[in-house]
Amino acid sequence: MARRHMGSIYSYLQRMAPLFNAGRSLWLPGWLNAVNENSNSLFLTIGPGDFLVHHAIALGLHTTTLILVKGALDARGSKLMPDKKDFGYSFPCDGPGRGGTCDISAWDAFYLAVFWMLNTIGWVTFYWHWKHITLWQGNVSQFNESSTYLMGWLRDYLWLNSSQLINGYNPFGMNSLSVWAWMFLFGHLVWATGFMFLISWRGYWQELIETLAWAHERTPLANLIRWRDKPVALSIVQARLVGLAHFSVGYIFTYAAFLIASTSGKFG
Repeated sequence: MARRHMGSIYSYLQRMAPLFNAGRSLWLPGWLNAVNENSNSLFLTIGPGDFLVHHAIALGLHTTTLILVKGALDARGSKLMPDKKDFGYSFPCDGPGRGGTCDISAWDAFYLAVFWMLNTIGWVTFYWHWKHITLWQGNVSQFNESSTYLMGWLRDYLWLNSSQLINGYNPFGMNSLSVWAWMFLFGHLVWATGFMFLISWRGYWQELIETLAWAHERTPLANLIRWRDKPVALSIVQARLVGLAHFSVGYIFTYAAFLIASTSGKFG
């Protein structure tokens, strides 16, 4: 019984040996020796690109924290607007009589902090992903050389690693990355739509709604469908909420598709 058991283990190891060797050569050759080498450092070597990114991450963390702390301390009132607590959590402005009271509510502090939070998360994930892709490929010099200027990040990280994703669905057919290609496009659409709410505010949309309502009421057949109340555009506060949701969700969908497809396209 024992001999048969040892024989099965031996045959299993014989079958797995080629797979083990192939996996060891495919993913970061020499990693096992590097881990067990006493003279190696536990930390990755860093260069000018790492230095810049570390400072960018520090900037994002400090700015996000500063905005939230300022918003919390001034939530009930400030020298500019002592009675702020009477206006509630969110208000757009207190009219032209008190100039400079726009963007000072507690909601505006949270709104701005979320953008800086997403910026910081983006810098961290871009940095980590690109650094490790080049490490896994044995091409860390690409990161060291291209991470010191903006065009390097656009060309050698985003554009270069988008090629597998973009070709997931093309005129010649499709592959396993096609679902991520569609998610990439959908995320861009959601993200870009957010600027429609963030940049153009209530007055523009109210006039557009009134123009469409006027055309609707004078169009045969279409004017058979009516509404009980007159359509009203979103307020500045509401539009900012919708725009922020679009921006956040679109960013997450877009980068998640890029992250999964660019990594699996190279190592999947």
